[in-house]
Amino acid sequence: MSIIKARNFHLIEDLDIAAIAYGLVERVEAAADKVVGTFRVWASRSRDRQQLGRMSDRMMQDIGLTRADVELELNKYFWQK
Repeated sequence: MSIIKARNFHLIEDLDIAAIAYGLVERVEAAADKVVGTFRVWASRSRDRQQLGRMSDRMMQDIGLTRADVELELNKYFWQK
């Protein structure tokens, strides 16, 4: 009877370890998703600013921006909003 109890006890320990490992994997995946999302936002900002820099004065006027507005935006780092 004690062997069965010992085996059951190990089974419970194994399940606990599996649950902990699964929880850890979920947290790592969530953190990785957040990092990838941040990189995507930064890349988008960089592309948008490059496109703004290529606009003519007429195009800027059409969307309600001045050359000074665009210069201000172009001088921001990619991580800045």
